Amino acid sequence: MDSKDKKQLAKQRKENARQAQKFHREQEKQNKKSSARPGKAGGSKSKIKEAVNARRAKRREERLENLSREEKYLREGEEKLRNLQPQDHDDGYFVDEYAEKQRQKKRAKEIRKQESEVIYRNKKPLSRKQIRIKRILISSAIFAAVIIIGVILSLTVLFKTEKIEVEGDIYYDKDQIIAFSNVAPQQNIFIGSWNSTPEDIIKNLPYVEDAKISFSIPDTITIKVTNAVPTYAVKDGDTYLVVSSKGRILDTANFKTDDLVDLKCGEIKNKEKGQYIDLGDNSVYEILHSVAKSFADNGVDKVTGFDITSLSDITINYDNRIDIKIGLPEDIDYKIKTAFTIINEKLDPNNTCTVTGTLDVSTCNKNKISHYKPYPTTAPTVPATTAPATDPNSGDNYYDYGGDTYDYGAYDNGANTYDDGANTYDDGANTYDYGGDNNDYGAYDGNTYDDGGNVYDYGGNQDYNWQPE
Repeated sequence: MDSKDKKQLAKQRKENARQAQKFHREQEKQNKKSSARPGKAGGSKSKIKEAVNARRAKRREERLENLSREEKYLREGEEKLRNLQPQDHDDGYFVDEYAEKQRQKKRAKEIRKQESEVIYRNKKPLSRKQIRIKRILISSAIFAAVIIIGVILSLTVLFKTEKIEVEGDIYYDKDQIIAFSNVAPQQNIFIGSWNSTPEDIIKNLPYVEDAKISFSIPDTITIKVTNAVPTYAVKDGDTYLVVSSKGRILDTANFKTDDLVDLKCGEIKNKEKGQYIDLGDNSVYEILHSVAKSFADNGVDKVTGFDITSLSDITINYDNRIDIKIGLPEDIDYKIKTAFTIINEKLDPNNTCTVTGTLDVSTCNKNKISHYKPYPTTAPTVPATTAPATDPNSGDNYYDYGGDTYDYGAYDNGANTYDDGANTYDDGANTYDYGGDNNDYGAYDGNTYDDGGNVYDYGGNQDYNWQPE
């Protein structure tokens, strides 16, 4: 740069300085005029405007308080730039705004760095409780990550199915049960157990009462089967329907075996294998199961018939000899236990299998009273050894068999009396007197059994207190 250019630059700077001074003087004059503007009353300022200005000033101060150090410095720098005065520099007398802005930017950067450092240094240390919570959170996050990874590996790579075991089944082949279970080899044991279908096993295999599928680490799936118990036989034309203890039709048979109970239940609407007998009343299933369970629990094995044609008059036939009236389907186990206690301990304690009759225990669960009524017996018959003779003296019903004389002359149909000379059979008064045995049933009233020497009172159901007559 030559001397001429230097002089021109110095002249230009001086001119800029004069213009800046002129601008600042004009700004000061305007500020003075605005502050000295008279009000409505005697040149005083308006009170409303003063309140507004005060409110604005207060807001400005609040904003300034919330500003960071850097922002405050930059605002102060703007004010400083407006109030710069010309200075004498080496190359002239002028206002150097550019240099001032560069200094302010550099200083603002330093202030920002200092603020961040101060905030970091002034951070409070964590308390013991916060440190404990932090450790728990970190441990929980690590544990959850390990669990997730383990689950993913378990469901994709590990625990493949190598063995499929079937337990409890006695009617079907192992492969038949596995086919309906939706379980396959090399399948993950967890997924295989979750996706298994034990209900399909029960649905398609009638002799399966229940099925459960579980897994055993590392490679085994187990199918546990509960077999249906053939308990009842229902007459269906020329064949029989084999029914489980819960009322499910298991099979058909041409004849009834001794281990099945002859079930009378009215008309069956559904006769398909695997389905439950449909009698229009769902309580039938519970009754069948309760009775079968009671037989098993009490060790009863000679039941030959079970009649539920009328649910208010349920009857059990025991050994084709004794009809046990259960009545309503309530407290069935108690009624059955009571009935067979009476049969085994009082009616037939010696197990002669000759006692016949009707045992009513339909109300024993309420009033503790049971009734027994034997079936009527017929008069003994004596085979004829010789032709009967006629007694010319009596002229009527005289038979001599060569040593024994039976005189039926006193036979009276009206009084139902048979007099054979030594023994008397009287139906009219319910008296059987065979001379030497002296068995008197005349006192039997439905609750009392009197054999002439001992009295058995069944009025109290299981109250077997007896006393000499």
